[in-house]
Amino acid sequence: MLRSLLLVPFFLFGIVLLAQDGEKEKLAAQYFSEKQFDKASDVYEDLLQKRPESVYYYDNLLQCYIQLKDFKSAEKLVERKKKKYANNYLYAVDLAYLMGLQNDVPKKEALINEILNIKVTSPELAENIANAFLKRGFIDYAITEYLNARKQLNQGALFVFELSELYFSKNNKKEAVNELVSIVNENEYILQEVKNKLSAALKGEDFSYLSSTTLEKLQKVPQSLPLNDLLIWSLIQQKDWEMAIIQSKAIDKRFKEDGLWLINLASVLITNQEYAHAINCYQMIKEFGADKRYYYQAQQGILHCGMLQINSGQIATQTQLRSLESEYLTFINMNGINWHTAQQIKELASIYIYHLHEQDKGIKWLETAIGTQGVNQRLIAECKLDLGDAYLISGDNWEADLLYKQVEKDFNTDALGQEAKFRYSRLCYFRGDFEWAQTQLDVLKEATTQLISNNAMRLWLLIQDNIGMDTTEEALAEYAKAELLIFQNKLDESMAILESLSINFPNNSLEDEIFFSKALILEEKGAFAEAEVFYTKVIKDFSFDILADNALIRLAKMYEFKMNDTAKAKQMYEFLILNYTGSLFINEARQRYRFLRGDMKMNEIENYWD
Repeated sequence: MLRSLLLVPFFLFGIVLLAQDGEKEKLAAQYFSEKQFDKASDVYEDLLQKRPESVYYYDNLLQCYIQLKDFKSAEKLVERKKKKYANNYLYAVDLAYLMGLQNDVPKKEALINEILNIKVTSPELAENIANAFLKRGFIDYAITEYLNARKQLNQGALFVFELSELYFSKNNKKEAVNELVSIVNENEYILQEVKNKLSAALKGEDFSYLSSTTLEKLQKVPQSLPLNDLLIWSLIQQKDWEMAIIQSKAIDKRFKEDGLWLINLASVLITNQEYAHAINCYQMIKEFGADKRYYYQAQQGILHCGMLQINSGQIATQTQLRSLESEYLTFINMNGINWHTAQQIKELASIYIYHLHEQDKGIKWLETAIGTQGVNQRLIAECKLDLGDAYLISGDNWEADLLYKQVEKDFNTDALGQEAKFRYSRLCYFRGDFEWAQTQLDVLKEATTQLISNNAMRLWLLIQDNIGMDTTEEALAEYAKAELLIFQNKLDESMAILESLSINFPNNSLEDEIFFSKALILEEKGAFAEAEVFYTKVIKDFSFDILADNALIRLAKMYEFKMNDTAKAKQMYEFLILNYTGSLFINEARQRYRFLRGDMKMNEIENYWD
């Protein structure tokens, strides 16, 4: 009891001393931040004397001496530490650092060489020395230390990540790439980490060096799966799709993967909207044989990409459409007519109805899908909607009316029901029943899907702006006929009505719609230069109307996919991005612009229309 009581004053005294040191540390830090280095050094000297193991006090005191150019005191401080902590090479490096600050190059180099000549007995020792160099910004010496350690310890893969980071910091990307590629074959489990580091550090043309370096390594070890993976990844970063496909096919053959690598690459290509290259991958997979595990997936992939090409506007010719038709027929013949192939049957029918304009064939295939046992009700409803369109195109309005209403009733609370309601509203518009069409469209303006809502709003506004006055309502009725004729692919008849509208109803409010419809007809007929004129009129003269962004995306796609003018396509995509931020097409425009973008700056488009 007595002993415990005697210890209490010493314990309390210790607390007081710690509190005093804390106040001194705050005072020293304040002097240091205010650049009163003479006062700060006095306090840090006192603090370091009490706690000589503190690296924090040591560093700050050394900086005070350096700022005061008191190199004698600085050297004494470092020498004292170096003597006391001989195994901590931080102080040996600091002494060389001080020599450098005093421009004593020979002495600095002698000290550095002395450190570099220390025999490395473990990776930890080399790391300590390298870290000491790095603390004073001696990157080159740290690199030398790592390389010396690798040689002395006879471990070629030692310090790869450390060295690559240092090379990247010096913008020596080639050496950094060499380091990272060398480790891939040594340890396949760090492949993803290597990719992450390369992805963060490299850009553009840098990846071409990565490809060549990896290929050079592969020539020595062609069976290295990690190196093959890295090579394909590097080609993907450069969007060198042809070479990526060649390498993927070679790996599939070499490792008897039956098309696994090509399947994976095709997914990447689809993400990049490179549908033609993806189809090429799938065709190569089919070449492995119908008995291989990815054959059926490749068949489906070709059809899927074909539909993506159509929906994105990338398929432009009858030859392409006929080729896709042939793929669908082959698929259905090989796999039979059943619930498994019902989706593909529906897609084939849509090609006949909307693109090849062979309504009878489309109707036949849709009726086949609807009548096939086991097909789910949603797909049947989608088939009915397309069947309604086919009847409308064929001139059978009542059958179309019936089918649209059936789907709307069966899926009343679903987006599919809303789509059916929109198609019925459009039918009413085509028939000239504008008020009833507008009543239906009023509900659809708040539709759950943006596409339906946008289409409904456009048609509602068209009717709203052109009814209530005899002449304009009559003009609207004529324009509705022209739009129906476009839908039915009766392009010449539609163009005749559009031409007459401008004569019979001069200065009518349908002018932008007329220009847009003329552009659609001319584009469909392959008169791209004339179509360009009318799309441009809509964009320039009606920039604040609802059709402006439609005209922009159509014109951009026409430039890109039909006229092969990627420069103009890029300009149109960018113009849409900058000026129509709320557009339904904004995401698509961004994707296409990023794909086409080179060195063009964002402000180059601003005066395009001037």
